[in-house]
Formats: sequence, structure tokens, C-alpha cells
Amino acid sequence: MRSRRWLLVAAGLAGLVVLTWLAREGLAELSLQLVAWQRELHRALTLAITALSVTPSRDAWFALLGISFAYGVFHAAGPGHGKAVLATYLLSQGGAVRRALALSVAAALLQGMVAIALVVVLVHGLGWVTRQAMGSVVWVEQASFVMVALLGAWLCWRAVRTLRRPLPATTDASLAETRAAWHGHDEHCCHGQHHVAPEQAADWRTALATVAAIGARPCSGAVLLLGAASLLGQFAVGVTAVLTMSLGTALTVSVLAVVSVVARDWAERRLRRQGRQPRRGRWLGWVSLGGGLAILALGVSLAVTGVSQPAAPLFGEPPDGRVEIAPERRLPFGG
Repeated sequence: MRSRRWLLVAAGLAGLVVLTWLAREGLAELSLQLVAWQRELHRALTLAITALSVTPSRDAWFALLGISFAYGVFHAAGPGHGKAVLATYLLSQGGAVRRALALSVAAALLQGMVAIALVVVLVHGLGWVTRQAMGSVVWVEQASFVMVALLGAWLCWRAVRTLRRPLPATTDASLAETRAAWHGHDEHCCHGQHHVAPEQAADWRTALATVAAIGARPCSGAVLLLGAASLLGQFAVGVTAVLTMSLGTALTVSVLAVVSVVARDWAERRLRRQGRQPRRGRWLGWVSLGGGLAILALGVSLAVTGVSQPAAPLFGEPPDGRVEIAPERRLPFGG
């Protein structure tokens, strides 16, 4: 029976590799198309904020905010390490739908806030030009990649601790009684002093670390948009556009997060039907370890690639004052 299970797992992995190989070309074409749409939307953003600065009107505001929201949606739909980290975290560590949505929105808003903070400090505080501020994004990227690697290492360490614990010799009936006892205990506590278990506190700290690792890398398009808004004397307008862009990003990332949670719940239900509770916990521990290793490998590969590639500016500023997009650095998983 055990050998049959391993054969099924090996066949599933082989099928996944084949499907990934077959879909690679199609995904590459889709990624290029999304990048092209982002370029067009960014040009439209520049025109919209320029038009608003010349003739402020309600239609100009609606146009700018609509394009900003669409840019955020398409930017999040492209390849990126943030979505890979969040999906892997939810698939391997689990979580409720409400929590997945909260993490998605928090990470997207943090990206926008980091972009705003960079422009405020570097452009308005230190007097840097937009090109210099864009160069600093590379260093912020590296910090984000290191945080991703540290997050993966922490998840691996926590999973190893869980796997080293001996399996409890409990039956399904005793597990049900334990759950009922804890449920009654929780209801009793709700009428008095609230107490957060150490495991829950650690889990929330891990979730916040995940948000920080994802959101620490600002959107380069948002930084450039704020730089253009500063040149036009419309920085407050640029901040509003960036926050609207973050909401569009949050919408797309939330869809991916919900799909990850649903897939995790489906897998847990299957395991619950096929085996005992302790065995299910052991399998989930191995899944958690695999997710931590994947996040660790992603963070290390991104950090190594970022160091090995030259820190060329992501965007250019032609002498005539126009702002155009230049090719971005090529990173694994889109960076």
C-alpha cells in the first residue's frame, strides 16, 4: 500500500512537470502580452496625470483613477515573486479565506506605501531626481529578496520542529472530545479575558513577516508615476493614483489567494477521508516543509540573480522631459 502511494505521488509529480513544460511557451507569450499592456497603461497614466494638471476636471480624475486601477490589476497579473510567495505560503501553511484576503490587501497597500515613502524621502527630502530614486529601487528589491529567504528558512525550521514531535496515540473519538472540550473552553474565555495561544501569536507573526517580505519591494511604475507627478506639481494626485493602483493589485492577488486557500482545503478534506488525524498532521507537516523550502529557494535565487546582474536603471528620462519605460532586469519568476 505504501509503495502504491509513492508511485501515485511520483506519477503526479511527473505529470506536473510535463504540464509545466507544455504550458511554458503559452505562459511566456501571455507574460509578454501583459508587459506590453502595462507599458501602454503607463503611457496612458502619464498622459492622464498631465491632462489633469493642465485642466482639472471630474472626467480627468475619473480617467486617471480608472487607468491607475487597471494598471494595478494587470501589473499583478504578470509574473512576480510576491504572488509566488503568497500562494506558496497559503498552500503550504493554510489559512481562512478572510485571512488570505487580509494578507493580499495588506501586501498590496504596503507596496504602494513603500513607493510613496521612497519618493518623499529621496525626491522631496534629499532632492534626488527620479532616475536616482529608481536606482534605489534595486537595493530595496535586494532587501525584499533577503526577507523572502529568511521567511522560507523560518518556515522550514518551524516545520522541522513539528515533524520531530511524536505522533499522538489518540483515536478519532478522543480527538472529537478534545475539540469539543477546547470549543467549550474558548466559549467560556470569550465571556471573560481574551487569551491568545502562543501558536496563534507565532502564526500571526509569520503572516505579518510574509506581508513585509512581499510589500517591501515597491512597484517601479508607482515610483515613476510619483516622480512625474512631483515634476508637474501634483504629488498629492500621484499619491491618490498610487493608492488606487494598489487596490487594483489587491484585487488580482486576492483572487490568487482565495484559489490557494480553496485548493488547500480540498487537499485537507481528501486527507481527512483517507487517514487518521495524526497521519494527516504528519502529511501537512511535510507540505509545510516543502513550502518553506520553495520560498527559501526563491528568495536565494532572486537575491543571487539581483547581485550578479548590473544595477542598470529600470526607466529612462530623455532630455526633452518625457518619461519612457526601458526594459526591466530579468529575474527568475519575473521578480
